[in-house]
Amino acid sequence: MIVIMGSPHTNGNVAHAVDALIDGANQNNVKCRKYELCQMNIKNCIGCRKCIYNGGICVLEDDMHEVFEQIKSADIVVIASPIYICQVNGFTKTFIDRLYPLTDKWHKPRFGKKELIMLYTYGAPVPLLFRRYMKQTGKDLKAMGLKLKKIIVLPWCTSIDKTKNNERRLKKLRYIGSKF
Repeated sequence: MIVIMGSPHTNGNVAHAVDALIDGANQNNVKCRKYELCQMNIKNCIGCRKCIYNGGICVLEDDMHEVFEQIKSADIVVIASPIYICQVNGFTKTFIDRLYPLTDKWHKPRFGKKELIMLYTYGAPVPLLFRRYMKQTGKDLKAMGLKLKKIIVLPWCTSIDKTKNNERRLKKLRYIGSKF
C-alpha cells in the first residue's frame, strides 16, 4: 500500500487520519509506504506528453520517479487531501496531474490496476458536501489504473487537531485500515 498525503500540515487532520489507516493496515501486516507531498520536490506537469511515448517515464527530474515505482508495485493507493476551495489542495492537484505516465496513448492503465482509496478532510459540517467532486476525481484516475474502491470523508475539521482529538474517528479509521 502506498499512501500519498497532500496536506501541508504534517501533524494535522489528514496526517492523523492517514496514520490511523496505516495502524489498521499494519494489523494485517500490510506493507505501507507514506509520502508527504509537502516534504517532496514534485514539479508541475508541463503537458509535453513524452511519457506517453517513452514507456511511461516522465522527463521531469524530481521525486515523482520514486513514487511511480512504488505505485507500480502497490496493490492499494491512498490519496489523502484536505479540501481547499471545493477541491483538493495544490500539493495534491500537482501530484494528480503528474500521474499521466501511468496511462498509455489509448488511455489504458500501463502498469495494471490498483485499488484507490480517497480520503478527504474539510471544515464544513456537511458530510456529503463535495460528493460529486470526490466521485469525479476518483473516476478521472481510472485511466491510470486506479480504480476507486472507497471515499473516506472527514468533515468538521475546523482546526488542525480535530482528528487528533477524536478517538471515535480514529478508531473508525483504524477499522477501515484493518480491512486492507
